[in-house]
Amino acid sequence: MRSINNLTDAAIRARTKTGNMSDGGGLLVQVTKTGGKSFTYRFQLNRVRRDMGLGPYPLLSLSAARELRDELARLVKQGIDPIEHKRDARIAAAAAHAKRVSYATACEAFMAVRTKTLKTVKQVKSWNKTFADAGKVLSELYMHEVSRQQIIACLEPNWLTTPTAANENMLRLHALFRWTIVRYELGTTNPASIPELLELLPKVTKEADDEEQDKGRASLPWSDMPACMTKVRADKSMEARAMEFIILSGARLEEALQMTWAELDLAAKKWTVHKSRMKAGKTQTVPLPAQAVDLLKALPSYNEGEPKADGFVFTAQRGGKLYGDKLLDLLRRIGYTVEQVTTHGMRKSLRTYLGEVLKVREEVAEAVIAHDTRSRIRKTYERTRFYDERIELMTKWADFTDERIAKVTKLAKDAA
Repeated sequence: MRSINNLTDAAIRARTKTGNMSDGGGLLVQVTKTGGKSFTYRFQLNRVRRDMGLGPYPLLSLSAARELRDELARLVKQGIDPIEHKRDARIAAAAAHAKRVSYATACEAFMAVRTKTLKTVKQVKSWNKTFADAGKVLSELYMHEVSRQQIIACLEPNWLTTPTAANENMLRLHALFRWTIVRYELGTTNPASIPELLELLPKVTKEADDEEQDKGRASLPWSDMPACMTKVRADKSMEARAMEFIILSGARLEEALQMTWAELDLAAKKWTVHKSRMKAGKTQTVPLPAQAVDLLKALPSYNEGEPKADGFVFTAQRGGKLYGDKLLDLLRRIGYTVEQVTTHGMRKSLRTYLGEVLKVREEVAEAVIAHDTRSRIRKTYERTRFYDERIELMTKWADFTDERIAKVTKLAKDAA
């Protein structure tokens, strides 16, 4: 049996000749031409001799090198190649480190991709708010550490009070974790998986859901819209002109504020909104009543009939796009509270007027506000979006909201 531990520190320090010094058991000290010294472990496995560098002397002490030699010898005895073992450990450590994706990093990377498919600045802000709110629970965690109970902790505070918003937050967290698991190859299950969350969260009643929907879309009774329009027209700001157009067209806020002159055909009295800007992802052609056309032609950006095609129709005071918060300020300025009416509520007033006053068929009334509640089969065979019918309906709505015309109509009815 070959002896081991043959060397001493004094002998190693004294050695100047190039070559190897053996401590036994495969532990060597290599001496270079420049006098540098380092430890090497020499072993044989499957009839192949290999050398494995351990580290420089004296940074790696003799006693530490002997301990390391003994550990490696045990691996060889088990038929494990120490060099490959070290490589595998390094790869495993790198893989483990790669999976240490923080919540903030995941949100930033995900939104860099998701933002490209969101249609409005408002939507981007809404997604970011969802992740910021959830960050109150998750910000200190790596994504692979997040549990289902922690996702529930993010959702529970508002689950029953604002169920629609909370459900939207759940969908967004599900999308975030699903994307992150695939992107970073985490190899974990999705803690925000929707079926499991719905099993664990309290059941939401339809009444609570309906109540929240109404709360978030406060609207005036249709009969109050002429008075509202009069107040809007009395305000000379650009946000008032945008609000007037929203009332006349039934458009969503961002659809109107991002409208460019290239989308308008004032001679044909129509506005074509590309599917990329529509909530439902389908191109919508909106018939414009005469009042809306007159309004658009009076705007500064119309430039006396030579507007810039890709320029915004409604512009901020210093140029550029007009933002939605200005329209909310307008409503408060002309005397309406948030409980009375929202910008979105104007669409609700229009829809109610179509159903209750004009007795319009549901599918036509829904088409006016760019909804489509028809079944998939009906959509396949009914390609029309009732454009010709909507021309007349929008004219009646515009005349109704015009208090002067509404008064004349009422007098005529009373006389009859």
